[in-house]
Amino acid sequence: MKPEEQENLRQLRQASPDLETAYQLVKEFLHMVHELTGERLEEWLGKVEASHLPAFQSFVTGVQQDKDAVLAGLTLPWSNGPVEGHVNRLKLIKRSMYGKAELNLLKLRVLHHSPKSLERKNKKKQAQQKEHQKIPRERKKNAYSQYTTEVISKVA
Repeated sequence: MKPEEQENLRQLRQASPDLETAYQLVKEFLHMVHELTGERLEEWLGKVEASHLPAFQSFVTGVQQDKDAVLAGLTLPWSNGPVEGHVNRLKLIKRSMYGKAELNLLKLRVLHHSPKSLERKNKKKQAQQKEHQKIPRERKKNAYSQYTTEVISKVA
């Protein structure tokens, strides 16, 4: 934030107690999000209700309706963000092609691979095939039969 913007914000916060309260509440909530300190959620909700700021009331209502999920989001390190990103990408591709193309083209767009990634994939496959060819035939059989014997003995 530029210095003149910071100064404007400071002046606005000084001029309006409600704006200062709103600023502090938002700052505390962002701290909970960034630092994963969801154990402070109840305290924060109490402060919001005590502030009687109408702009926050619908937000607080939504948080209270799904409190378990919000608490998990504010305390657990896991996120489904990457999955949601892929779902969004697939929906965008699907919508952009609606009625224009068949399934084969959709598959190509969804499963598109760059030439470099295809080259890496082929090199890896060739290396695996070479490694597989190095293993003597008898050893392959013995390892498999030994594994089968172990599995059968565990079942029996």
